[in-house]
Amino acid sequence: MVLGLTGAIGCGKSTAGRLFEQFGLSRIDCDDIARELLTSDVGVIAEVVDAFGDRVMDRDGNLDRREIASIVFTDRSQLTVLEKIVHPRVSERWKGAVAADPDSHWVVEIPLLFEKNLQKWFDFTICLSCDRETQLERLNQRGMTPEEADQRIAVQFPLARKVELADHILLNNGSLPFLSDQINWLIQTRNLT
Repeated sequence: MVLGLTGAIGCGKSTAGRLFEQFGLSRIDCDDIARELLTSDVGVIAEVVDAFGDRVMDRDGNLDRREIASIVFTDRSQLTVLEKIVHPRVSERWKGAVAADPDSHWVVEIPLLFEKNLQKWFDFTICLSCDRETQLERLNQRGMTPEEADQRIAVQFPLARKVELADHILLNNGSLPFLSDQINWLIQTRNLT
């Protein structure tokens, strides 16, 4: 089986993904793939510089992800440009990994799963949910200002919409054991052992 794991930024997708992995599922984090492409794929780096100019390069000759974020999260048309560069390659990677090991149970973390209408690729979808206060606190712990957090939240579907679209919802306001118990229940219910 292939599970699509999503949720709004700061809801705990990566934490949940690691828990699924601890329970024996193979895990793919699409954010990790995107970061890898932006740091080490020469073709992606060149396309990003062509699209946004030298201002997105830091002194060491690497892409300045913070500068890119300041551009794309304040102008949706610029976000679309970046997505056209990165998303097809991310998609190719996770689909290739799943195809290479079809006998495994997979959990694929995709922040924009519903926004990009990718649910058809999964046996079922899971949405991580938490209250806004918890979400903003987690983003603050990552070093985001409230304005940066609001900009990133604004480019995704509202969390309530993702919850509505998902096959399963995991609540992540509480403790790690509480989240782990929900995941274990889901794995047992869906026979993913």
